[in-house]
Amino acid sequence: MQIQNLFRKHNVGLFLIHFFVFYVLVMFARFLTTSGKLDLCMWQGYQLSFALAFASVSALFDYNKKNTVLFLFVSFLWGAACLCKIGVGMVLSEREIVQTIGFGTVSYVLFSVLLYLTLLVKNKFFALLLKCFVLILFAIVLLPPLLVIGYYVVSDGHMLSSNILLTLFQTNVGEVYAYLAEQNVWLWGVSVTAIVVVSVLVSYLLGHIRVQAHLGKLLVFNLILIVYLIFSVVPKLSSSFAVNMFVRVADTLKEYKSYALKSSEREARLKTLKDVLRTDDEAGLHVLVMGESTVRHHLGAFGYKRNTTPWLSKMVGENKNTIIYPKAYSSNIQTVMSIQFALTSQNQYNGVSLGDSYSLTEVATAAGYETYWISNQMHFNAYDTPISSIFNGADHRIFINDYFGTRLLTTYYDEKLAEKFPKLDENKKTLIVFHLMGCHNLYIDRYPADFKTFTDGDDPRVDSYDDCILYNDYVLSLLYQKAIQNKNFMSFTFLSDHGEDPDNGLTHDYSKFTWRMPHIPFVTIFSNDYALKHEDIVGTLQEHKNSYWTSDLLFNLMTHILGIENVPHDAPKFDLSKPEYAMTKDNLTIIEGSLRVADDDSKDR
Repeated sequence: MQIQNLFRKHNVGLFLIHFFVFYVLVMFARFLTTSGKLDLCMWQGYQLSFALAFASVSALFDYNKKNTVLFLFVSFLWGAACLCKIGVGMVLSEREIVQTIGFGTVSYVLFSVLLYLTLLVKNKFFALLLKCFVLILFAIVLLPPLLVIGYYVVSDGHMLSSNILLTLFQTNVGEVYAYLAEQNVWLWGVSVTAIVVVSVLVSYLLGHIRVQAHLGKLLVFNLILIVYLIFSVVPKLSSSFAVNMFVRVADTLKEYKSYALKSSEREARLKTLKDVLRTDDEAGLHVLVMGESTVRHHLGAFGYKRNTTPWLSKMVGENKNTIIYPKAYSSNIQTVMSIQFALTSQNQYNGVSLGDSYSLTEVATAAGYETYWISNQMHFNAYDTPISSIFNGADHRIFINDYFGTRLLTTYYDEKLAEKFPKLDENKKTLIVFHLMGCHNLYIDRYPADFKTFTDGDDPRVDSYDDCILYNDYVLSLLYQKAIQNKNFMSFTFLSDHGEDPDNGLTHDYSKFTWRMPHIPFVTIFSNDYALKHEDIVGTLQEHKNSYWTSDLLFNLMTHILGIENVPHDAPKFDLSKPEYAMTKDNLTIIEGSLRVADDDSKDR
């Protein structure tokens, strides 16, 4: 098609046909939303832009049928990813489907025009090099919708989310392996292969559309159109879920990096805080135990049918200073996010950014406590900077798990942590944080054979989980016995990072969320001396033991138990041990505010 023939009647007709075909197809896609009606005025400006882009690129490629079909396929591949939301019962708005199809449209326009520009490069080697680079980028841009569709297939109709993607970045490869071990590996393999094949094949087909580079004026028009789309339209398209979840992952990882980089800045601020923080000189030992993957509904002390917690049940029955909280929720169902919020001054309600927050170990150290972090978890990778910064804020760090690699294994069972209980100067203020491997799947790997107790259930997997809970109770008893040997023992606190739903064969997968997953055990035990000296704290906790609470408020509670005053970002309404505690099921949330505790519809909440 010569440039002088561009506006001939035949070509004008083809242009208009392509324009209206795309416009009508997008309009039809809008009918598929869950709103049940079509707003004829909404988003039509963008529809016009996308239809114009489709017709213009079609004209640039001389109305090549392969290009037309490929363009439609890419645009509506993004739309198909959007429709997965309807498949899982989620809301799909007109705006979102237009945004998502639009993002696919803009990406195809951009890369097809870039590919067209390589035809203008006279040096064949550089032209080929640029062409390969453009096609590789195009294949990468195709991955988001393919991943959404692929995950929908392999997860038996569940939706990929940014939280699931963050899990892959935030945890070690052992956790990923444990997660995959619960999936249909063959189906995953086929799906991943299909995603790669489709991405590469579409990119290959685009690169083999034969067109001569002679439509200079039309090329310039398309370049102007691309500039308009990128600067005026694309920023608004980033709110499309298929794009936004990747943007959110990138922003979160960036925030983690910022948190690590700000460690020296926080240290400088903490030095000034030493003159601000107030704490008495009372020597004392406080122990905080962070469990793993433990749901309270499988603890005998919380009413479970099996006696999985003989030690804790005895403590509840005989020790008046033992308090259990049956309405505690983890703020997240993923380890890193949960611990990040629990052990820093950032929570879901105060608007404090991670970079500006302080960790419990940092504040305790600045307040004059000697601090320990003793863990049976594997070392986290570079993306786990919140946890890394938290344990790096401690004076002493001990890791007993030597394993690295793909299997989530332990060098020792958790009871080994009791042997690492440090010899302490009893005249000092001390905080020890233990991080258990707990009941992380695979359950049978978490306890010695001697603790194989429950064999009469309908599900061997649940039996193994209960054996793990029984062993976890034993580990807690060992740590407690070590703690009370200190003459100035003050408090012993236990909670889990998140729960699981073993009764339904589920671990802690965002896409298969059930309300049991955030139901965690939460326990505080105080010495008689502490209870007498701090009757206000223990008494208030007794009064609030049936209050709703989320684990991201642990920082506020622990700093009060430790007797640290003037803590940055503290507020009485977040502190369960203060009369001013104002959080209820109506204003508490989980998973960064995405779910309300009041909406918990489980029968045993």
